[in-house]
Amino acid sequence: MNKSKIVFALGATALAVSVCLFTGCRKNDDAEVATEQDTNYANDQNMAEKMFDDANSISDKASVTTGSGAFKTSGCGTVTHIDSLIIVDFGTTNCLCTDGRYRRGKVMIVKNGAYADSGSFHTITFDNYYQNDNKIEGTKKVTNRGKNSLGQPYFDVVVNGTVTKTDGTVLTTSWTRVRTWTAGYNTPINWTDDVYSIKGTGTISRTGGTATVNIPDTAPLIVALNCRWIQAGKIVYTLPSGLVRTLNYGDTPACDNQATLQLPSGTVKTITLP
Repeated sequence: MNKSKIVFALGATALAVSVCLFTGCRKNDDAEVATEQDTNYANDQNMAEKMFDDANSISDKASVTTGSGAFKTSGCGTVTHIDSLIIVDFGTTNCLCTDGRYRRGKVMIVKNGAYADSGSFHTITFDNYYQNDNKIEGTKKVTNRGKNSLGQPYFDVVVNGTVTKTDGTVLTTSWTRVRTWTAGYNTPINWTDDVYSIKGTGTISRTGGTATVNIPDTAPLIVALNCRWIQAGKIVYTLPSGLVRTLNYGDTPACDNQATLQLPSGTVKTITLP
């Protein structure tokens, strides 16, 4: 297994929750109608998840790179190795990277063992790090668990972090995940064919309350490195009120920005992801 392709497992999936979840909306309205706030928290979840996943990808490539060649960031991030510490420094002002996203600040990785070794673990932290002016903070620990019965590498992931959006909204996440490398692990030179399957549980907090989240084993999230959106799978939210929302990215993997949000009544709303 080529260590340059091992992406720190996204542990956990970042979820953002609507204002309505936590501010006492009328139960009937909340249960029966797909509100604007519902759409907002689904979009926030997608944004935060991809931000943490993106940091994983940058960190993975940086493990075997020096200078300014970090994944998706050529011309911006400078990679420095100091013993077990890796620093990806984007500077103090926004830099437009090759993937069309602005970044500034530092992504830092402390490794304990080689990426490819079963039992090794790596921890990602952030130093005044922003993507598109959204601040990312916290820690992500990724442990290599070797290969499953199908010969696929898999990782345990624990995330405790926050995303502070440009409007000042703070999303606080705590997740435990299993991320399985389902495709591309036999082609170490070509990262564009890499696909991961993600499942697990956790919580998301926003001012006023906390919601729980579950990615079912039967509908794991499918993440391909050559697509900016989640391609398939479901996220089930249980709100503080006890009501349940299901965000569905589809049953068949497809690289598009469409998903559906299902309410307890069965009402389904199509949403466009950022």
